[in-house]
Order: sequence, then C-alpha cells, then structure tokens
Amino acid sequence: MEYSRNLKVLFVFTLIAFSSCNKEESEQIDNLEQVGVLGQWKLEIRVVNGISSLAAECCDYIEFQSNSEPNDLIGEFRAFGAGYETNGIFELNTSNNTIQFDYDTTQKSYGFQILDDVITFTYSENNQNISEDWRKEENPSSTSSSNIRN
Repeated sequence: MEYSRNLKVLFVFTLIAFSSCNKEESEQIDNLEQVGVLGQWKLEIRVVNGISSLAAECCDYIEFQSNSEPNDLIGEFRAFGAGYETNGIFELNTSNNTIQFDYDTTQKSYGFQILDDVITFTYSENNQNISEDWRKEENPSSTSSSNIRN
C-alpha cells in the first residue's frame, strides 16, 4: 500500500511539473513585443535638418509583425501609403538602438527610440539629417491588412 501511495504522489508531481512547463512555454512573450515595436504606426512628423517637412518621401504607415521565433529581434514590416507599398524584414539592435530594414535589394539602418506611443527614427540621407516621429495606432484602419505579403 505504501508503494501504491508513493506512486500516486509521484504521478501527481510529474503531472504538475509537465503542466507548468507547458504553461511557461505558451505564455512566452515575443522579444519584439517586449520592446514595444509591434503594431501599426502612422507618420506624424518628418524633420529635415531641423525644419519640419510636409513632403512625404515614401509612406504614411508602417506595420511591424513578429516572425515565428519569439526569442529574436527580427520581424516583418510593411510600409504603405498612397500609391506605395513595400514589404521586408527588420531587425532591432537594442544595444545601440538601431533598426535595420531589408527589402528588395536595399538595406537601411536607422537609429530608433520608443517613448510611450511614439517611435522616432533618425538617419542621414543625401547629406541631410532626418528625424521621423511615428505614432502607434491603437485600432488600425481598414487600410491595414492583417498579414504582411511578400
């Protein structure tokens, strides 16, 4: 009888151990979600050499989604606006606050900072210092698709 009782206790502890492992795995938060970059962002202001610019260079929105690997800082992006759309891969480097965009045959690296619901990109292009503020959209409009297409 003692053996049977010990076997039951061992079985219960084994079930608890396995169920807690599965629970931890299913509740794992994606690194990109922890950084706060995921979701759709709308261009709010673009500053070129310290002067606000109303000229739209490419896109009005950018959408960031994670990939299938929650432990990395790589995901997919879609940048779009009136008559423009591009898709690609992005990678964050949180040690030096940079984001690299890879699309078509292009690679671009920007500085980034996220404060509350605004992400700021800083970069140089054609001897101009550029800063862009993008505001996170809580409920993206219907112009967004739920899947990024390549």
